[in-house]
Amino acid sequence: MIPPEDIRAIADLVRDRDLMVLSDEIYSRIYYGEAPVSHREPSGNARKTIILDGFSKTYAMTGWRMGYA
Repeated sequence: MIPPEDIRAIADLVRDRDLMVLSDEIYSRIYYGEAPVSHREPSGNARKTIILDGFSKTYAMTGWRMGYA
């Protein structure tokens, strides 16, 4: 899990450049303690972020390879 301050630093680098971020968030709903921060959350980065996620990990679908972007 990337610390929130590192996510903000990446967001600052991407904000004013012609870049996109692929954010693999397959484990975003499986955590202990503090919830992870998504790259789309810092202000102005939702349009520059492609979230990669899936169903297999969160819903214990062993053997299934179901994902989405």
